[in-house]
Amino acid sequence: TSPLHQPGTGDAGGMNVYIVELAQRLAAINIEVEIFTRSTTAALPPAVELAPGVLVRHVDAGPYEGL
Repeated sequence: TSPLHQPGTGDAGGMNVYIVELAQRLAAINIEVEIFTRSTTAALPPAVELAPGVLVRHVDAGPYEGL
């Protein structure tokens, strides 16, 4: 699931929290981070800034509904 999803909703959980924390800590020491995740809807923008230095890119891969 996307690190932008709220933990505890759908399939979002501990891995999302870990990825977000790791990305933010790397960005805090001036390492730019890009996270690639599968698009779940056509309405999502191609990229979203999660935090300064952390970019989430949505990749079109297969149908938007669950795999």
